[in-house]
Amino acid sequence: MENKMLESIKQCKRCNLYKNQNPLLDQLKVCDIMWVGLSAKKVEDIEKDMPLAIRTNSGGIIAEIESRCEKVLTYKTNLVKCLPLDENEKLRYPNTSEINTCFSNLIKEIDLLKPKIIFLLGTQVTAAVKRNLKVKFEKDEDSDLKIGKYKGVELIAVYHPSYVCSYRRKYKECYIEQISNIINARMLY
Repeated sequence: MENKMLESIKQCKRCNLYKNQNPLLDQLKVCDIMWVGLSAKKVEDIEKDMPLAIRTNSGGIIAEIESRCEKVLTYKTNLVKCLPLDENEKLRYPNTSEINTCFSNLIKEIDLLKPKIIFLLGTQVTAAVKRNLKVKFEKDEDSDLKIGKYKGVELIAVYHPSYVCSYRRKYKECYIEQISNIINARMLY
């Protein structure tokens, strides 16, 4: 089942973005936490690289969060698995059609990996999840974050780490602390 699902995503050609770069995926594994970013970045080796890699600003922040959470299995993915480029070969935001076309791949990952918590990184990711899954988000009294549920999985909307690096740098430590505390509190079993 895992290999079939993985292969179906790797072979995806439902939009033209695969021509820029094949789908970028993490190693499939059962996970406690799933991180969902917006779209793939350009990588050197599609087989060795993964979404939200530690060498990126976003991946570095996520790695810092994960280092503060013991025995938590994580999986990193993007709404759009392939590389969206503009006519000048520059990275661009994926459009709504590309997001909607690729959304079924995210559902496959969620259904197969069964995370306990999914962190939605940024407003575009959260908006796409709301739109495609018809999920209602409510403000959590303790954390002030917006939280929803999908098939029993907690969906937590947070700022994208790259936004924190660019526009809220002085709050970076608070961001890391808040998310790692949420994970540690919810992973107590």
